[in-house]
Amino acid sequence: MELEDTHINEYLLILRKRQRAYPTVYAQRVNVLDSQFYWQRMFDSGVAAPSKEWSILKHKWHDDDLKTVRGLVPSGNRPWHAVNWVMIPCNLGRNHWVLASVDLTQGKIYLLDPFRQEVEFHSNRMKDDVTYILSKRAFRMSIMDGTRGVPQQHQGGNCGAHTLRLAEYLLANKKEFHWKEEDMGTIREKMAVEVYCNLLHNTVV
Repeated sequence: MELEDTHINEYLLILRKRQRAYPTVYAQRVNVLDSQFYWQRMFDSGVAAPSKEWSILKHKWHDDDLKTVRGLVPSGNRPWHAVNWVMIPCNLGRNHWVLASVDLTQGKIYLLDPFRQEVEFHSNRMKDDVTYILSKRAFRMSIMDGTRGVPQQHQGGNCGAHTLRLAEYLLANKKEFHWKEEDMGTIREKMAVEVYCNLLHNTVV
């Protein structure tokens, strides 16, 4: 079963709680956003499928955009001027999750895709979106392929769990990803228990 936004965001909340509880284990100059940051801005028109006629210039920016950059939402984040990285879960076409890891210091967006499918259009939109928000700091974002070394899914439905696992490892400063597609059943059960019981571990296995 594919994970929905609610599942994704509940587990990301657990990661932010761990980040605050164990500052020596989890990176502190990293923000972990909810899925709404990407989805609401990319598909603000309410159309189910992306269209190249959409333009970032047509998007009406709201107070929530500024609250995100100021670290006020989602809970547990910091102002963007106080962090080096921002991790953004992205639901592409409403059927595939990838993780965008934004390096604010270098102006680069690393796309980590567990399925290696074409995401050029979405990544370019994301680049425009983040650049617009940070325009006063003269950011110029470039897209980087971060898929090398990322465990790959071999069947549909596991991309959301892979994306959460990637966020967990990156937040814990792990340099390599040590899981396989065959492990996803156990990993999904572990995530479900952690969310249900609000478990805050200080180790990543």
